[in-house]
Amino acid sequence: MFTPWLVFMAHHIILSAFGTTTQSGRTYGVLDERISSRFKDCSVHWHYSSPSVRRSLDQNKAKQPSLRDVLHNLAGNSPYRIVVQPLHVMAGQEFHRVVREAKEANATAAIGMPLLCTPDDFHRVAGNLMPLIEENESKAILILGHGTTHPSWTTYPALEKILRTQAGNRVFVTGLEKYPGPEAMIDEIAASGFDRVFIIPLLMATGMHFQRDIVGTAPNSWKSRLKSKRIELSYHDRGLALLPGIAEIFCDHIRTALG
Repeated sequence: MFTPWLVFMAHHIILSAFGTTTQSGRTYGVLDERISSRFKDCSVHWHYSSPSVRRSLDQNKAKQPSLRDVLHNLAGNSPYRIVVQPLHVMAGQEFHRVVREAKEANATAAIGMPLLCTPDDFHRVAGNLMPLIEENESKAILILGHGTTHPSWTTYPALEKILRTQAGNRVFVTGLEKYPGPEAMIDEIAASGFDRVFIIPLLMATGMHFQRDIVGTAPNSWKSRLKSKRIELSYHDRGLALLPGIAEIFCDHIRTALG
């Protein structure tokens, strides 16, 4: 994780995740291992982009550095290149928060793109999801991201279109909240004639949003809403980061940023 001292290596890579306070944080350890193994001559550092996550972790662990802190520490002591690689699914509000903070730090750093950026990224992610989809034949497949009011919400229908060319119209992709909203999507699934749904979280780690908003017992969770429509729910309980090809997409974005 974050190394507060200078390590003399060819380049520095800052992996910037939204962060989590749950046990799903172990997922980041897997990403760290997979990415570090591809860049053995680089020093890998970590940053959590969510201020609330950093504040929560500050209470239990060593102080969590801001991106400005990490960049200032590295830029002031190293002649080598710095890449900030956000570990976000799409270029939404959190991704742009990282970009703004990197610019405000006045440090020379390249920014890697999020997981879903180019058409090739979409097809590669779809390829990683297809084994899960194929294992759940005859069920509707509901792929749930975080949801956003940012224009990047269009990521969801774009991924849905690509997946439907491979798996048919039983694939539905949307966010946990915001457009088009849980009730509209659940009604669409029910109207399509499905009474069984397999959920795949489009989240890097299955933390609070998965545990509370998807499979939680509250009346407004997706589990409760599906049950109220007499739709049977099963789900994949691991984050995207643990799928075999996801880390390699981020590695390719890092290579592009390194130039």
